[in-house]
Amino acid sequence: MTTTRKILIAEAVLVLGIVVYMYFSMAPEAISPISGQSIFEPDFVLEIGNGEEVLVSRTPDFSNPIILKEGSEVDLPVGTYYWKVRNWLREGEINTFVIESNVGLNLREGSEQDLLENSGTVDVKVNEKKSGTITGVGVGESIEVEKGGEFEGKQDEN
Repeated sequence: MTTTRKILIAEAVLVLGIVVYMYFSMAPEAISPISGQSIFEPDFVLEIGNGEEVLVSRTPDFSNPIILKEGSEVDLPVGTYYWKVRNWLREGEINTFVIESNVGLNLREGSEQDLLENSGTVDVKVNEKKSGTITGVGVGESIEVEKGGEFEGKQDEN
């Protein structure tokens, strides 16, 4: 075997080793939420490593995924989601998370009336205890209410 041939084989082995190293060291990873985690807050962050995009789907086969890039924001309804990270070289493992229903009401005091807002992740039926009036309030919506009233919110099952 000639010296030139030995050098070419050594170079090929070196290049192959670098490619294999890059493939495994550049693996995209899902950091948070960890697979199977339940999320109760409507505002959460998907943390990743070595990735350029995050794919989120309601199905494990990622039919019709939502593709998120850095800085992207999306409102996801209650349910189970599958997600994975991808970069220019490959895709990471499939992970899951569950967005749990969360009833949340905030009362903001006004000068003449108060504002009751739904800060949770599900529609809420609000009962004004004094009058017995029941009103539906959607996610992110608010209603004007009488000052000094007492209110109770329950998840709207409809």
